[in-house]
Amino acid sequence: MRQTWLLLTIALQVCNQTQAQHPVQQYNFKSDTLEYPKPKHFEYITKLPPTFAEAGKLTWRKETLLPFALITASTLVILPFDQDILEATNRFSSFVHVDPERKYRTLIGFDLGDTEVKVYEAPQNFNSVLYTLGEGSTSMLISGGLYLYGKIGKDYRAGQAASDIVRAQIAVGLVTQLLKRISGRQSPFVSTQDGGKWSPLTSPATYQKHVPNYDAFPSGHLASMMATVTVLALHYPEKKWIKPVGYALMTLVSTAMINNGVHWATDYPLALGIGYLFGKATVANYALPRN
Repeated sequence: MRQTWLLLTIALQVCNQTQAQHPVQQYNFKSDTLEYPKPKHFEYITKLPPTFAEAGKLTWRKETLLPFALITASTLVILPFDQDILEATNRFSSFVHVDPERKYRTLIGFDLGDTEVKVYEAPQNFNSVLYTLGEGSTSMLISGGLYLYGKIGKDYRAGQAASDIVRAQIAVGLVTQLLKRISGRQSPFVSTQDGGKWSPLTSPATYQKHVPNYDAFPSGHLASMMATVTVLALHYPEKKWIKPVGYALMTLVSTAMINNGVHWATDYPLALGIGYLFGKATVANYALPRN
């Protein structure tokens, strides 16, 4: 589903027509002035290499040592309790009558040969609604909305934020998929031992045969959400509600993903770090001017 929304977002930009507008727009924030030139087409693709380079620079800065240590320490501390956290979450879910099962109904779809292409699946219970919020399609919808707002209102900041969300999603997707294949951790709902079995560096063919056996760590959903919230917060610093609302939603989605057996608690610290890193690298790479 994530790939479908990404293709739709790209299609919107392909259909874009050039309009004569001012070369720079200014947005006042406290004592600063944010300046935005007109967004260029396909920057979410052309600026991917510089984004990874910027992420590399941010990773090795001295001020990054503490966050890196916290991510490592929290993962190691929580790891022995993953099974207990999973079972406690399931018990609480049962107590408050939240169905953990992933239930969806295909509203938009079509057959492509022998393959059923599901464009949009509507969640059928509360836990599935939360799980869906963490999918990349949510970020693509936000990006698409900002893009349309930017085009209709001739708002350069909205257009740039839309492009940056897509770029951050692509970067995060590439990194998390690589790490999933390196770590090879079982998801809870298919686990054969407490905390899930780890099968590092599983062959691509074996991985694709039964993805849930190898793709739990780190969480792509949470990394995607963190990247989007970070990009939005950096582009709209005057909107103080973005971070608390975003972090609250991430907490709910994280709990839902433990409840439905997709993730362990220790799949989250690194995911949050990756999302924040690439959200910041995306906007930093854009070199947002502040006068």
